[in-house]
Amino acid sequence: MKLHMQPVSMTSRPVRLFAAENNIAMDEEVVDLFTGAHMQPPYSTLNPNCLVPMLEDGDLKLTESSAILKYLADKIGSPAYPKDLKARAKVNEMMDWINTNFY
Repeated sequence: MKLHMQPVSMTSRPVRLFAAENNIAMDEEVVDLFTGAHMQPPYSTLNPNCLVPMLEDGDLKLTESSAILKYLADKIGSPAYPKDLKARAKVNEMMDWINTNFY
């Protein structure tokens, strides 16, 4: 797995923290937002949204931090993203609130 990210990015941080806390091995590639590298090839070709983070896992590319976190949690069977439908719905509710209201 490879995570394209920027350490100061508020959306990259939770993904990096979750991976570190759960010992998920992944290569990190810094995308230099300060020089506009996210808006130019090769990154803009990989991710037409031109945002970070982006996770590559084989042929899968995910470009939203919330989707990346949910995918990683499911992949390792983390209780942070419960299997129970109602409990998962509450996690989704909070993640959606953060993504739409916090920034």
